[in-house]
This record gives sequence, structure tokens and C-alpha cells, in this order.
Amino acid sequence: MTDGEQKNRLKDNLKAVFGKFSFRRENRQYIIFRAILLCVATLLVSVNWYMFDRRENYQIGIPSERTYFALTSARYEDRAATLELRQRAASRIIDVMVQDEKIAFEVSRRLELLEKGELKQLFNAPLLSIYNRQSAASQREIVEAALDIGRKVRDESTDREQQTTLIWKYLKETKLSQSERNVAFQMLDVLLNPSLQSDGEMVQKLREDVAAQIPSVIKEIRPGSVLVQKGQVVTPSLAKLLASQGYPDATFPWKHLIFILGAITIWSFWPVWIASGLREKLSMREWIYIAVVLSVVWTLEVVFARFGGYSMAVLGLTGWLCLTLPVSLSFHIIFGGGVISVIIAFGTNPGIVCLGCILAAFSAGIGRILFIDPPNHRITIWRNLFFLGLCLGAASICIHWGLGLYFDYNLALGAVLFSAIWGTIVVALLPLWENVFDVLSPLRLLELSHPSQPLIKRLQMEAPGTYNHVLMVGTLAEAAADKLHMNGLLVKAGAYYHDIGKLKNPQYFVENQRHGKNIHDSLPPTLSGQLLISHVKEGLDIAAQTNLPKSLRRFISEHHGTTSQRYFYEKAKALGENVTEAQFRYPGPRPQSRETALVMLADSVEAAVKARNKPFENNRELSDFINQVIRSKIESNQLNDVDFTMKEMSLITEAFMEVFQATYHSREVKNINEIIKEAKLKGGEHKEIPAGTIETAVVPVADTGETEKKEEDEKDENHDTLR
Repeated sequence: MTDGEQKNRLKDNLKAVFGKFSFRRENRQYIIFRAILLCVATLLVSVNWYMFDRRENYQIGIPSERTYFALTSARYEDRAATLELRQRAASRIIDVMVQDEKIAFEVSRRLELLEKGELKQLFNAPLLSIYNRQSAASQREIVEAALDIGRKVRDESTDREQQTTLIWKYLKETKLSQSERNVAFQMLDVLLNPSLQSDGEMVQKLREDVAAQIPSVIKEIRPGSVLVQKGQVVTPSLAKLLASQGYPDATFPWKHLIFILGAITIWSFWPVWIASGLREKLSMREWIYIAVVLSVVWTLEVVFARFGGYSMAVLGLTGWLCLTLPVSLSFHIIFGGGVISVIIAFGTNPGIVCLGCILAAFSAGIGRILFIDPPNHRITIWRNLFFLGLCLGAASICIHWGLGLYFDYNLALGAVLFSAIWGTIVVALLPLWENVFDVLSPLRLLELSHPSQPLIKRLQMEAPGTYNHVLMVGTLAEAAADKLHMNGLLVKAGAYYHDIGKLKNPQYFVENQRHGKNIHDSLPPTLSGQLLISHVKEGLDIAAQTNLPKSLRRFISEHHGTTSQRYFYEKAKALGENVTEAQFRYPGPRPQSRETALVMLADSVEAAVKARNKPFENNRELSDFINQVIRSKIESNQLNDVDFTMKEMSLITEAFMEVFQATYHSREVKNINEIIKEAKLKGGEHKEIPAGTIETAVVPVADTGETEKKEEDEKDENHDTLR
């Protein structure tokens, strides 16, 4: 493949992916879904800031309204302490003295002349006169003292006053008399000149160098340690420390809001992409339901956060979404929605966000396991969520310990409390979601499958044959669903309602006809076919009138697919009518999900077994018969839109076999009169029992009605005749 072809292929793939997220009409539900989440997040952040944060949070230069504790362990530079140490070190540098080289050289030259005895070049006449009046020994002692003191003082003084002080200091240490000291002082006063000068620029540089050598003061804080006491003035350094711990200040959190909105926008493409891969697409109503659930969870998380703790709101997401959405989609929504709820309520502290990510993933994963088998009671849902909450609490404690986050015994108590609270909230609001958004939970499926439901009661009273038929179809379909790890409750409920259209004219269907004349014998085959086919449309009308969930309506429209009424079609042709097969074809569509396809197979197999006019001699014959019915659906392309594998088809046949063996079992029993005759032949005397007292049990044969007119070798497509 050339580079150009690769680029074109990449462009096509990108267009295919992002085309799902464009602003086309069919993508309105995704836009509404994102818009709801963005509006709710903005509202939560704004209201929380207006009502609480702007009044309670810290401001630089203002005393703190509360005590702040460290949430995570951290190391930080105490700038105030560092500055104090550096200033103290720099203050030790009082001054820097620099020697004037010219002055120093001149003083050295004068001392050398004094040592050589060149006094006339150094001193004036009056001083020389005083000097000469001294004895030779005194003169020698005066010169030696002057040389010694001169060499000491020349580099130690910065001004005349200091120089005079030093000269007299050293003179007092000599053995000279006071008059000799006066002569020596006058000579030194002429010889010496201060050579040291203060250098301000050098002083400043030296102070900076000394301060720079002092290392920064690094302090370490532990989770739970006090950062700012209530009433303490918040300095810029303290504000920076609080911000690093995730505490917001009193200003409006624009940065936080923008981050949250960006995270929601980017994350929202993830569940949409996952949902686009589902065979059954979610409706706008279902996307709004997801957005509302997320909004409720985020709101409650923010409310609970005001009481000072992480409420594990991800439990609410896990309970509601795992019970009402496909498992493959619910995991991704729970994970992303749980993380965002933590960010909205607690900010972007890395430790808290990490904790939220781990707990959200943990909850989503464990939730899939807990709810993979649909719970059949509200207390079971509560117990599962409570157990999941305890697991989250234990995981939270381990994460706090591992990440060095602050925690105490209240964390364990909060886990128990919030687990109970969220379990109660989930169970309490579940019926609301079911009725408002038309979603199906296991509890609602159980309620819809109960014999006391109005439509099922009508079947019992108005179409008892159809009622027995749907019960058997439900049993077959549920058994197969259990083997395939499908939603057995949904399959059974769909089977119970798939034939409610027969309530309008139950007498036209063979299972509701009493023994005797078949009503279709006196009707044109075209009319008979239309009457039977119409039960699909009439079933959808009844479902709409009774607000039957959308998921169950699919079973009504798809349980016959696009098969045709072959018997009446052939009968019409035999009578010379000008008809087409399309007139006798069900409107469909073909099954679009594994559940509706399973009900179609169960419906067809159950009808075919009842329509058979002789019992099965063995299990192999029954198995072959079931496979023949299933094969007819495959050959008529009714299963083209579902993904059953060959192994799964084998499991379906196996499940149907087990149900039929348990329901239509046969037992070979000898006629009692035959047993008596055998006994007589052996010499016994027994009274003959009237025939019919005990009958041989055989496989029941269903009332065939119109199907008795068919030949045994008739094609499998005719098994649905009169249904």
C-alpha cells in the first residue's frame, strides 16, 4: 500500500469515527447529553462558590475562617524562615576595607628611609631638633619603636583618629619614657597615612554571596497536620501551600471550572463511542436518563462533601446504571462519571483525584460482577450495594495509607454510613427512573412478568390458549438465555408479551379454538392470512395504549421477523387467486437483538412441536426436529442481524430439549388387562378390569386445528400457521 493510499485510508477512518459526533440530526441526543452535563457542572461549581466558598475560603491578608489540615504528605520551602536565616548571615558582614596601593607604597618607602637613617628627608627641622637632643641610646630606641609600630599600624587604620588611637596603644606597651613616646608619636604621625578605605559595592556583593550559601529551609508536612489555624492571617506563602493541598481560595474558581468543563467534553465522547458499537442504539430518552443520573450523583456528592467526607457517590452510579443499561456501556459511564464527581466536589488535588480514579474503576468492575445475575428483590440490591460500599471503604483506607493521605477512624464509619445511605437512595429512586425514562431494571421485569399484570390477566381470561403458549415460550427462551448468560428476565418478559395482539381477535388463532369447526375453513385464505399477520400491529397498538416499555415492544414486532404465512399463500394459489407472497409476509423487522431472536426460535419450536400429530419416539428425533425448525429460520435469513455462533445454537437446542423432556416426558405403561391375561395364561384367576381405567401415558399431541390438513412432510415454514 502506498503512502497516499495509507493517508486516504486514515482520513476515511477518522471521518467515520468523528462523523458519529457531528451536529447532524441523528446526533441530537449526544449534543443534549453533553449540554445537560456541562450546564449541571457549571451550576454546581457556581452555586457552591456563591453559597459557601466565597464566604468560608481563605483570602491573602485576611484571618482564616477555619483551621486547615494537610490532606497529603508534602515537602515545601518555608520562605520566611529561609529569608530570616539569610538576612542574619548577611548582617554579619559589617564592612569591607580596601587598601589604597599608592598610600601603602609611600608609607613603606618612608619606613625604609627611617630604617636607613635618612631622617632629613622625612622630618622637618623642629622635629629633628627635638630628636637630636635625645641621647644616642634614646634615639636608637625611638627609631626601633617607630619602625615596629609603623609596620603594625600601616594596614590597620582607615582614618587619622583610628590611626592615632592605635599608635598610642602600641606606644604604651613599649619601655619608652613619656618624652620619648611623644617624639616617637610625632615621627609616626609624619610617616603613616591611613591606606584602608570602605568599599560599599564590595560589602553588598559579599553579603549576597554569604546569603546565597545558606540552603533553603525545607519543611515536611504529614497528613492531618495543621496548615493554618483559625484566625491566623493567610500570607502569600500559606496561600500557596493551601492551594497545593487542593484548598480553593475565595475567588471564583475559573480555572477549576474550565478544567471540569473540558474534562466532561472530552470524556463524553468515550461512552458515546462505546454506545455506537451496540447493536441496539440508545434513544434520546435513555441518553437524557444517563445525564440526569450523573447530575443527581454529582449534586449529592457536592452536598455530602459539605459535611466533610467523600460520600462514595459512585455507588449510586453503579446501582442505577448496572441495573438499567448494557453492562458493556455502564462500566465506562460509572468510571468516568465517578472521577468527575470527585473533581467537582473536592477539586484537583492529585491525591484525591487518584483516589477517585481507583475507587471508580473498582466500583465499576465489582458492580459488573455483583449485578451480572439480575437481583430479584429490592433487599438484594441494597445488600449488594452495601457490600460494595464496604469494599470501597476498605480499598479507600488502603489507598489513603499507601498514598500518604490523611485518614482516621471516621473514614471507616463514613464508609459504613454512606454505603447504607446510597443503597437506600438507589432502591428508592429506581422506580422513578423506570417510570419517567422507560428503562428496565430486573425488578420491573419481575413485576411485568407477574400473572397479576393486566395484560397477562387478559390473556388468561380472553385467550387461555395463547396464555399457555406464551408461558411455554417464556420457559423455553429463559432456559436458553440462562445457558448463554443472557438476560433471562428480559427474555421471559418479552415472551409473555409477544402475542398480546391476539387479544383483539383470539378466536382466529388455533390455540384458542375449541374442538370442532375451524373458523378459517369459511374464510378466504387472503383474509385469514391478513387476520393472523395483523396481530403484530395490534400488539404494538395495545403496547402503546398500556405504556408497555419500548424494550418489550421489540419482541412484539420482531418475533415473526419477515416470515410468511405459507399455508394460506399456497391455499390461495391453489384456489386460483392472483396473490403474491408479500401479501402473506409479516411486516418485521427481523430480530435485531439476541433476546428477540431467542424468543422467535422458542416461539417457532413450541408451535411446531404442538402442531406435530404424532409423538416423538426418542430424544434424537426430538433434537432433529428442533434443529430442523431452527435451520428453517436460518435459511430464511431471519437471524442475519444477530450474532449467534454454532456453539450457541447447539446450546439453544440443548436447552429446548431439556424443557420438552421435563414438560412432555413419556412413560411406557402396560395395559392392566394385558397383565391380567398374561397372569391367566400362567394359571392365575383375576377379574378383568374395564378398559380405560388405566391408560398408557404417551407424549401429548397438541390440538392441531387447521394444521391437521397439512401433510407430514410439509415444509418447516408452515409451523407458524394459524398463529
